[in-house]
Amino acid sequence: MNLGRRFLTIPAVLIAASLVATACGDASDDDVVASIADQTLTQSELDAILEFGDATVPQLRADEVSTWLQRLAMSMEAERLGLEPTDEDRDSADFTAGALIARQPNLDRDTLIEEILISIVLGRWADEEATTRDPLDPPDLLCSSHILFEAEADALVGLDRYINGEDFADLAMELSVGPTGPAGGSLDCQLTGTFVPEFEELAYKGEAGEVVGPVQTQFGWHLIKIQSIGPATAEIHPSADPQVIEQAAALVSTALVESVILDFQEDARARYADSVTVAEFIGTIDLSTYEITAAE
Repeated sequence: MNLGRRFLTIPAVLIAASLVATACGDASDDDVVASIADQTLTQSELDAILEFGDATVPQLRADEVSTWLQRLAMSMEAERLGLEPTDEDRDSADFTAGALIARQPNLDRDTLIEEILISIVLGRWADEEATTRDPLDPPDLLCSSHILFEAEADALVGLDRYINGEDFADLAMELSVGPTGPAGGSLDCQLTGTFVPEFEELAYKGEAGEVVGPVQTQFGWHLIKIQSIGPATAEIHPSADPQVIEQAAALVSTALVESVILDFQEDARARYADSVTVAEFIGTIDLSTYEITAAE
């Protein structure tokens, strides 16, 4: 998992800071348009960031100021926590910056390297921090088979035959109009969110060993046989492919690290919120998110 790149995409506006427009002359070059702690952003500095595109779009200017504030808040919070890049981190950031600049020569190298370093250092810290937190519950897994019918009446006939003792897989091979019919209706084991909502809503009301339905979806009418259902663990789903269980564990690990990063961002914004100022002509800031609504 490339945590450095992943973190870089969360505050996505960071890299975009070097890609958009020149600010129009609402203030003199030395006027402060925003500040946080002891750091200030002047009009001339904002002009340097906003080097390309249509500088007359107020929201673009507001977004760039928001980007600057968030980057500074994260940098200061990382410094407060003692998070320092290694020489290897600096070499990696320099290489990555060079590759990006090769595709977009107008990017500012120093700013880009700083942003990449923040991503790398915080990604590594978040990985370590996640190991100290309570693990998240794994996503749910449904191991099932189904029989697909074109009409509800046909599904009810199939259900009666199952209730009267016929084998579900045999019925699927005989009656199903879906592609899984020849395989006895098997849908294998799938993580929650795989099936259409109507199918999952009914299935997750059932229990292992039950047949539920019929239920209508965009594909037709389903009878669903549940082999196992619940959190994606090998204990609950002994028949599941181990790769599916591993996939679920990886999703949990990723979600936990991402929650650490989101907490870090929220803490950073909250810690420095009282020191944030934004010039009235730029817009109004929401100090919980640092998002700025441009002035009319």
